[in-house]
Amino acid sequence: MYEKYLTAASQSILRRRSASIITNDLYLAAFLHSVGCSLDHLEHNGRRRVSFVFIGDRCRELRQAYLTGPVKLDMRSFRESLSLIRHMMDGENEQRSAARARIQNRKALQTCSG
Repeated sequence: MYEKYLTAASQSILRRRSASIITNDLYLAAFLHSVGCSLDHLEHNGRRRVSFVFIGDRCRELRQAYLTGPVKLDMRSFRESLSLIRHMMDGENEQRSAARARIQNRKALQTCSG
């Protein structure tokens, strides 16, 4: 993954945990989750982009299998993981949008009263 998408915290996590990966690929995230990798946390990089941080001994191996391809998986599990990952991603973006709107409202109020 390109370093421009990683925050300092993510870069630190990758250096400390060799068995972790960070991706902003929604389908790779759903695949990793469906085959048993643990989703450690979600992270924002200052834009509307959400990165998924996975930990587990097989994360790198499974990512390579996904990228080089074909992989076998339970489609029901993949669909459930995809739905969960999307829900988490949408929730993160909604929280950031709401926070951004509150900041803009405060600035507008300060301008009006000042």
